[in-house]
Amino acid sequence: MAIDTVTLRSPFIDEDMAKRIEEQSIKRQGLDMKSGELLYSLTTARLQGSYDSRISVKIERTQRGFENGMPYEKSCNPYITLECSVHKALVGHNVFGGPEDFISSIKWLIDFTGGLLGVELPYAELWQVRRVDIAEVFEFQDKSEIFNWFSGLQINGLSYKHNVNRFGSHGIQLKKAATRIKFYHKGTEFKKHDMKRLGKFMDRFDLMELEFKADYLLRGEVELKARKLKEDFGQIPKVSEISNEYLERSYDIQVEKFLMESGDNYKIVRNINTVQERLCIVYGARRSIGLFSTWNLLATIGEDFVKKVLQISTFYEHKRLLRRAGCSWHNTNINGESAFPESFTPVRSDKNRLNEKLHSVSNKLKYYRSDSKILNEEESLL
Repeated sequence: MAIDTVTLRSPFIDEDMAKRIEEQSIKRQGLDMKSGELLYSLTTARLQGSYDSRISVKIERTQRGFENGMPYEKSCNPYITLECSVHKALVGHNVFGGPEDFISSIKWLIDFTGGLLGVELPYAELWQVRRVDIAEVFEFQDKSEIFNWFSGLQINGLSYKHNVNRFGSHGIQLKKAATRIKFYHKGTEFKKHDMKRLGKFMDRFDLMELEFKADYLLRGEVELKARKLKEDFGQIPKVSEISNEYLERSYDIQVEKFLMESGDNYKIVRNINTVQERLCIVYGARRSIGLFSTWNLLATIGEDFVKKVLQISTFYEHKRLLRRAGCSWHNTNINGESAFPESFTPVRSDKNRLNEKLHSVSNKLKYYRSDSKILNEEESLL
């Protein structure tokens, strides 16, 4: 797991601090004069997307919300809205090796931003979390497998109320009111959004190595919006209330819902012979006939058509039973082609999951971890 984009709201601050922050220029950048490394990029504008590498810092003096079902906007004491990719703030890119511990990442971010602004910001634990993106990356030996995975997804717009967007054979997104789920080929996204920016200050050979790495990665992102966080916690949570376990669990749950691949103690299968065998074992020869027929339809013509030809209750019941048995209708070999690696599904337990760490991230965060005292004692013994 890697923590990526976050949106945080500070406790109320005094006017003096607010004005000091507002006096900063609209956009500031800092470079390491020896290495040319871009150390930071501040802006008061909203981020253009999750690919944006800047740190957005805005002073706001109004609160918006709903009261008795009606929207309202009222004046209030100033507060800060901070938005950025923690991963990119730490190392300049988010290809791999991002921060895994949420609280220590946010502590570092608040301290780092406060240092850039020349102010002491409120304690990190007291900030509200209004958005957090959790990411996982999966590495393959052959990058064509990634494009084949996207091509083999039997996901149609009608099944998700037209909120599914496909980006050629290299990306797909499901945007909902409370969450957003994205999968994309990291190499394609890296070339589009990061290559030119990083090329201005990064060593050419290091950049080529990073590009090569990205080309073999499938990246999954789950965005938890304020609405989802409020549903889960009963209110907008503070930084101190968000655990790593909650974020890890949220990623797997949202991905399994999206792909409908979550076998109850069964390994995922997607090849025609293994699916037929699995259904017979789980449900018996007689009951498996109808389920296998539905699976065939889902795997060949997709959910939209199957939903039209089956009774609606049968459609949902068969999907539930197929999921329970771990039978996926994505990336099958039903048309005679070799299927994508049969057991692959982009969750944390998959063997293709990349768990490579960056020393630069660990070094920056180690003093912010709750066990930093233990780390210091260990270092003193070296």
